[in-house]
Amino acid sequence: MRTLGHMLTSAGVGLVTYHRYKSPGAALASFLAGWVIDIDHVIDYVRAHGWKVSWFHVNEARHEDYSGKLYLLLHSYELLALFFLLFRHPRRQPYRVGITASVLTHLLLDQKFNPCRRPGTYFLAHRIRKRFDARKILGP
Repeated sequence: MRTLGHMLTSAGVGLVTYHRYKSPGAALASFLAGWVIDIDHVIDYVRAHGWKVSWFHVNEARHEDYSGKLYLLLHSYELLALFFLLFRHPRRQPYRVGITASVLTHLLLDQKFNPCRRPGTYFLAHRIRKRFDARKILGP
C-alpha cells in the first residue's frame, strides 16, 4: 500500500482512538505511527540506489530488486508486540491501543496489497534468519 493509503487509514485509527479515549496526544500518535514506520524504506532505498534521490526509484518501491536485500526493520510483528508490552501502564492505555492498532493495520494492509510478500516477510526474525536476502524471503 502507498503512503497516502496508510495516512488515510491511520487518520481513521486516530479518530477512533480519540473518540474512545478523548486523548488528542494518543490520537496524533496513532495517526503518525501508522505511516511514519515507512521511514525504514529509506534504508532499503539507500542500500539499492545510494543517496542520490530518483523519483522513479522512490515511486517504484522495489528496492530489493536492485540490492538483493530486504531490511524494513520497523515492519515487524515482533517490534509491535514489544511495543504493546512496554506500554502496559494504565495511563498509557490510549497510546498503547491506538499505536498498536495503527501499526497492525499498516502491516496487515501491506500484506494484503503486496501479494508478492509472504506472511513471514513481516517477521523480523524471519528476515534475520534469511540474512535479509530478498530472494530467500520473497521466493521466486
